[in-house]
Amino acid sequence: MSHFSWKAMLPFTLLFMLLLAACGNSSATQTTQSTPTPSPEQGQQLLNKAGQQLKTAKTLHAIFDIQTAGSAANGTVRTEVWNVSPDKSRTVVLQSSLSQFSTGTITINNGKKVWQYVPVKKIVYVGQDGTPAGTGRNQPQSLMNIVQSVFTHSNATLVSSTVSANGHEVYDLQVVSSASAQPSSSGNFNYTGNVFIDKKSMLPVREQLEVQGFGKITVNLPTFILDQPVDSGLFTFVPPAGVQVLPFPKTTTETGTLSLEQAQLQAGYHLLSIPAAQHAYKLQGIDALGAPGNQIFALNYVTSNNTFAISEGKSLANLPISGQTVNLRGTQATLSTSSNSTTLTWTEKGVGIQIAGNLSKDEILTIAKLLV
Repeated sequence: MSHFSWKAMLPFTLLFMLLLAACGNSSATQTTQSTPTPSPEQGQQLLNKAGQQLKTAKTLHAIFDIQTAGSAANGTVRTEVWNVSPDKSRTVVLQSSLSQFSTGTITINNGKKVWQYVPVKKIVYVGQDGTPAGTGRNQPQSLMNIVQSVFTHSNATLVSSTVSANGHEVYDLQVVSSASAQPSSSGNFNYTGNVFIDKKSMLPVREQLEVQGFGKITVNLPTFILDQPVDSGLFTFVPPAGVQVLPFPKTTTETGTLSLEQAQLQAGYHLLSIPAAQHAYKLQGIDALGAPGNQIFALNYVTSNNTFAISEGKSLANLPISGQTVNLRGTQATLSTSSNSTTLTWTEKGVGIQIAGNLSKDEILTIAKLLV
């Protein structure tokens, strides 16, 4: 959705997407099947038509039901999301059996400031929009990216037009990721599965995907409304009395930022960095984000008039990111922008890499080419 702020610059946002993509659903779904009559051309047309609605929408109100069962986590998450172009969002965790997402957590972005209220901890985290740090600060974008990626990076075949899903008469489309069809396109995750689209509204009702290297993911969308008025009051927040107000956490290490040598020892693999001979860029330090063994390392750089971050981690590899595809370092990367921020994302030698900051396209590509 080009009008929404589909930002992928926050490492914990990507961890959230990875959790959803890495887990499976073992329960059967009640869908009335008919004899398949595959139709590739018609299926692609239907997928493109639905995708165009997502791309041009100005507002969103949706409920995401995600069921997981796998080695990473077992349980369910139900989240309600409101989003207004270009950068306002509100997410409420309605129900969750996963410890990573506690029930009642509210995340609000008004385009300038982000709040995350965690009732179980009696804490409100606060930060500025666009700062490359924080926990789960862009869950609406994460959730919608999962849905949208299937509509923008898939080859589709119509399996049946006489099926029902979640009480809707739907088109059943078999989808294969474009990345699977073109293995060199490592900027997207690889999957096969089915998408169910309401025949009247042409909006998604359910997605069932088999994600290569991870397992299964099922996303049900009992509510999915586009281009309806959204109350502006949803994007304001006043911390309740008696709660602690803190900045978003940046690191899990006790000593603060790490040196490059310390970070590489902790990572157990090579971290790309800008050579010291490039005097225009100064490494201020490295933050280790996330739990040990599944960390993302954020290299914080400063120039004479700017700052930016390079985030690297195996858990960032091959995640679904929307944006412009560019050739880079022998692979394909995704370039996206939101407000004054630019993000460049790609996977190299099994490690996901992101550069994010107030940079021009030429600047961010130049930095990426410098990395060794």
